[in-house]
Amino acid sequence: MNILLVEDHQDTQRVLSTLLKHSGHQILVASNYLQALRLLVRTQPEVLLCDLGLPDGDGLDLVAKAKMQRPGIKTIAVTGRASDEEREIGLKAGFDHYVTKPLDFQALRALLAADK
Repeated sequence: MNILLVEDHQDTQRVLSTLLKHSGHQILVASNYLQALRLLVRTQPEVLLCDLGLPDGDGLDLVAKAKMQRPGIKTIAVTGRASDEEREIGLKAGFDHYVTKPLDFQALRALLAADK
């Protein structure tokens, strides 16, 4: 599966991309909003795995643009924003799934495997 990982924290980015690669996925990595937009236009990711707090934009806006660019893309928010209100906002913005940090990688793998 081709996954666009949007994460500005380098340690989290490195660990998550390594785990996903070891699970057999192809990973494209963006550290910010603008990089993510460019990769969405130039590549064909099947999944957007996106942090919400980015240095130059917001994942809530990015998910809407991703859905317009690629209507069938699977979108998963990966964030530290853990309140029920934040979760509801994320789902209303267009995320298919909303997982919080610290991340349960097995749960993420299950989400990725569902609806393949």
